[in-house]
Amino acid sequence: MDKNSKEKIKQLREEKKYEEIYVQFGEKIFNKYVPHKYKKEDIKKLKQEKRWQDIYNKYGETEYNKILTKAMYEEIKEVRGNVKATMWRIGRKMSNIAKQIGINSGVTFLALTSVFAAGTQSTIKENEVEYESEINAYNEKISKYSEEIKNMHLSDIQTFMKVMDDMWKNIKGYANPEKNISGFLELDLATEEGYGVCRNMASDVARKLNEINPEWNARTMCVLMPEEVNNLKIANIERTILETNETVAETTKEEENTQQEEKLANLVQNLSGNHMVTLVDIAEDNITLVLDPTNPGIGIYQNGNIIMLNSSDGQDITYKSKEYMTAIGIKGGANGINTTIQEYAQSFAKPNITMEELKEKYGVEAQNKALDEIRTGNLHNKSKEKMFRESMKIDLLKQEAKPKPPENSIDTNEKNNIVKNRDNEGR
Repeated sequence: MDKNSKEKIKQLREEKKYEEIYVQFGEKIFNKYVPHKYKKEDIKKLKQEKRWQDIYNKYGETEYNKILTKAMYEEIKEVRGNVKATMWRIGRKMSNIAKQIGINSGVTFLALTSVFAAGTQSTIKENEVEYESEINAYNEKISKYSEEIKNMHLSDIQTFMKVMDDMWKNIKGYANPEKNISGFLELDLATEEGYGVCRNMASDVARKLNEINPEWNARTMCVLMPEEVNNLKIANIERTILETNETVAETTKEEENTQQEEKLANLVQNLSGNHMVTLVDIAEDNITLVLDPTNPGIGIYQNGNIIMLNSSDGQDITYKSKEYMTAIGIKGGANGINTTIQEYAQSFAKPNITMEELKEKYGVEAQNKALDEIRTGNLHNKSKEKMFRESMKIDLLKQEAKPKPPENSIDTNEKNNIVKNRDNEGR
């Protein structure tokens, strides 16, 4: 896009002439630059006026199919009753649930686990080829970002909180993603105009943390988050919520489901989970921490479950881990299954830190303190200690690199003095 076009789009946005953007620049530019709130109201209006072709032209096949599915459900319910309609929707949900959490394999839950995992792995390989240029651009971007972070010499918790904070600062907000590429979910958040949901955010944070420090072994996990968590206190990170659902804490949900739809949702969620988080290994404490970028906070993966440390009343907040879906749907292949089983077993290992110490080190107060230290530039002493240790290590390495003189050796000056003394004595 040339400079004049960009300036024209900016002008039309400022004047709120959004339809002009669509007329002059087409569907893709319209969806990229027009505010989410306007598009939502526009779709609602087009539905009321039954302008289905306009919905397809302006918002694409995905939005059109979503509306079509709902219309078909209503029609089945009217003709054949609520039960038949719900059963039809269950079939639809079961066949599409993989895509809902970022899996684009056509194999459903009714397939064998090994086949499902192989399908996911195959899809990821295909996407690696198809989206090679976008993947390379993203990798180059986070490589530069990681160097900036490493040069700050932050502590672990400071790094975790900064990466989550930076993620929210550099995207449009939380909403259903446009691309949703299996194996590369982070690509939806590659630009400031990007938007995504928990799976995209968890993947983005994991990729960045691995670039900063591979020893953290950052990866994602599917979990079942309680629909109502009244005591979850998120860290002081500003979020932009364009769309909401049951996994976005401290927000008001927009739609109420029928009783049967609630049963359907529970069935699907119990199988697959409804949320995605990032896991990181902390070797010195022998623990696996859980980062929730969607609802900024930290928890621990212990004894097969997740306990978040962002409780406002001291009561545990527990997410149920969904290793089955993580293994076959996110990682894919036999290796994905094996590593997930190993991670599950590792969660039962005894930590080198008590729960009280854990809450003090990584709890919500520590999270907010880390954010304040980064924002004010008053970094924690641990960062300074880390810099000091690294400088000491460099000095030691330099000393070790110097060739050591052999034992009982005599330096040149001393040798010359001995020779002179002998000469004088001979005289």
